[in-house]
Amino acid sequence: MRIVRCECRRLPFDRLLPRARANDWDLAALIRETGCGAQCGLCRPYLRRMLATGETVFHEILTEALPDGAARP
Repeated sequence: MRIVRCECRRLPFDRLLPRARANDWDLAALIRETGCGAQCGLCRPYLRRMLATGETVFHEILTEALPDGAARP
């Protein structure tokens, strides 16, 4: 398994990372500026890790805990 992009926006992580670094974006700014993570939200854990580590290819399913009763956007 290789997870390499936001499926909703079809934007690869290896193209998002340089933009995020060049503009000093945090996760909220990346979502706002690209739309990635704003639809189904499944790429958010990958975007978060990408920003923290520089990884752009993932081989495991990442999830993020949601508060009790919260729904994905």
